Amino acid sequence: MNSKRALELKVELWLLVVVVVWAANYPVAKYGLQGMNPFVFNALRYLVAALVLAAPLVRWSLWQPIERTDVPRILRAGMIASVIYQIAFITGLSLTTAGNSAVLLSTSPLWTMFLNARIHKEKIQPLMWVGMGVSLCGVIMIISGSGKKIELGGNELIGDVITLAAAALWGLNTNLQKPLLVRYSPTQLAFLLTAIGAIGLSLIAAPALVSYEWTSVHWTYYLAAILSGALSIGIANGLWSNGVRQLGPSRTANFNNLVPVFAFGISYLALREQLLPIQFLGAGVTIVGVWIARR
Repeated sequence: MNSKRALELKVELWLLVVVVVWAANYPVAKYGLQGMNPFVFNALRYLVAALVLAAPLVRWSLWQPIERTDVPRILRAGMIASVIYQIAFITGLSLTTAGNSAVLLSTSPLWTMFLNARIHKEKIQPLMWVGMGVSLCGVIMIISGSGKKIELGGNELIGDVITLAAAALWGLNTNLQKPLLVRYSPTQLAFLLTAIGAIGLSLIAAPALVSYEWTSVHWTYYLAAILSGALSIGIANGLWSNGVRQLGPSRTANFNNLVPVFAFGISYLALREQLLPIQFLGAGVTIVGVWIARR
């Protein structure tokens, strides 16, 4: 195995860690949102994540001076990744069904691949299309067997459009990082984007923060916010940016399709949820699709 392939394999293994963290984050975040205002919860998560990402930058003096021409690019990427996407995700989820949201968000790798071809003029290999399509079919099989309601049209249509926009925003975010990662480390870029999110989401949450009864919230809800912020936003976003830097937006984004697979596995092993054969089949199909796309 040559050194380049060995490096890529190492990056892919770290991306699998990101997938596991994001899959485990669903029940953690869901629990936290039961006891906290969603805007306060999100602001707290991003503040924690920014602190986690700042630690290695200070510890090992990894800070690279920011070029003036990059300031608007970083602000744009941060607003899209950490503010607008978060608002679109929460708004869309509140207006449509969980099933619709899960299916539509699973299209983010396709958006990433399409925008990568448009923005960076990179040719999409046929195997990439095949792998993306196969893995998306697997994700839909997992979701359809989960009992989550999937509806077309009706009152959910607005929520569907907003959720689809959120998936496209995540794809755009992944592509906007690519040129910035040429000059800045994944940790520094992830910190900058997260810090922008922390400021933006805190301003949005300001009305709720002023009158928020902090002492009435059980400590476990704060713990959920801290864990979710430190792991799923802080550490995971740093590793995700490293994947974009080493593998490119399209190959990195394809790992997103494994999140439902690991969430499915966690539910089966930890929660002993009843699962259907179609979900096991969907998990296998998704893994095969990701394997095809990474070749």
